[in-house]
Amino acid sequence: MRVSIPTALLLPCCLVAASSAVKGHGQPIIIDTDLFGDVDDVGALTIANVLHNCGLADLRGIAINTPSQYGAPAASAICSYFGNDHVPVAAIRPITNASFFDDWDYVRGEYASKVAYNWPGSLTNASLAPTPVELYRSILASAGNNSLHIISIGFLTNLANLLRSEADDASPLNGTELLAAKVSELIVMGGRYPSGWEYNFGGTDPNSTAYVIEHWPNTIPITFSGGELGSTIFSGQRPLTEQVPPPSSESLPVSAYQWYVGRGSVERETWDPITVLYGILGLENFTKLGVWPMLAYANEYGYNTITANNGSNAWVNDTTVRNQHWLKLADGVTNTSMAWLIDNFLIHPPGLSRCLV
Repeated sequence: MRVSIPTALLLPCCLVAASSAVKGHGQPIIIDTDLFGDVDDVGALTIANVLHNCGLADLRGIAINTPSQYGAPAASAICSYFGNDHVPVAAIRPITNASFFDDWDYVRGEYASKVAYNWPGSLTNASLAPTPVELYRSILASAGNNSLHIISIGFLTNLANLLRSEADDASPLNGTELLAAKVSELIVMGGRYPSGWEYNFGGTDPNSTAYVIEHWPNTIPITFSGGELGSTIFSGQRPLTEQVPPPSSESLPVSAYQWYVGRGSVERETWDPITVLYGILGLENFTKLGVWPMLAYANEYGYNTITANNGSNAWVNDTTVRNQHWLKLADGVTNTSMAWLIDNFLIHPPGLSRCLV
């Protein structure tokens, strides 16, 4: 029987394989992020970069789905911090000079401009970035068939525009055809399950949410990570006490969390980090990381549907559809265990080649 304390999650026999893999030779991924209004996107991009460096992911590109001029440079800064300044970043248009202000709870702070300024990456001006559709079509055209995972941890605007795109110099295929040829799975942080309202689906662009859910090629599996999953799992218990290198050396992820959360804390819900973990490792490949499987599917069949103009969703139980799922923690895995794993990445020094600290 598996014990749910963090030390029981480790599989020492698997750590050597995970640390000796070749950088960037893992699961090919594109991340579509709303990096700007919540700091868990920083945690998600940190995980992607660390797993890229230890050979479990191949981070092909990042698309920003919020219009602030700070989002794309901040994403580039995170990649450069981890030695991956070659990763291209796309910026949605029109680009604005908006800066985050917490008018919900009046406690959160802005971090994206600070990250971009203090850790400048290869992209320092969002206007110099390609559009998301341009970047998607370029990466997809050069990818192997049925090879890529697209991980959406924000609004679905870019994916809706990609679905509508026409043939161009990058590919003679339209957006739907290109996705069907190149993508093996779409992973979406959005919605609530089995039903409800969630911000990524309804907060800014519910029309794009409905379009993607309705028009996504039915041959490509979709896995949803719902708002109910990450909302009860708080990362940030370890970074201030176990930060490597020591706190005297500035850590980009820890600094971003402190700027956003405030009052010296780095505790935050884990919606996006959980989604990226699944998007790279799936259900079974947590063992390559050196831990027991952490996630499981909560359903065997059915599909997602948008039920209202505000982006609310509901799961339809249909035994004929078996390639759509939503996630839950695996049996025996606790909120504390998952948070402990995510904290490993938040304290991960950029020069360390192994996956876990």
